[in-house]
Amino acid sequence: MKSPALWTSLGLVAPLYARMNGLAAKPISGVSIDTRSLTPGDLFFAIKGESSDGHDYVGDAFANEARAIHEGRSEERGIYGEATPAEVKRLAEDGVPVAPLPGAAKRTLN
Repeated sequence: MKSPALWTSLGLVAPLYARMNGLAAKPISGVSIDTRSLTPGDLFFAIKGESSDGHDYVGDAFANEARAIHEGRSEERGIYGEATPAEVKRLAEDGVPVAPLPGAAKRTLN
């Protein structure tokens, strides 16, 4: 059963002094600070820790965020996350610089 919307993305922009990336007015049905627990409709908050900055790890959103940074739609910074081989190929073909991390687990597709 799908959770009812808690907010819409547009309803959170002003109170959080946020910036919109992507489509507007998406319903938000949950909140998480852990990318491993995200489900469709969740709002993600990156929390800066003592030894890491949550803004750098973008999880499965890597390809979209790398493209947004490259096109100037997102703040320029170093990011890491997961991408399919097809996503990496498209990024490289479009001139978006990407590099595999040594020792990073390879993502498998079923």
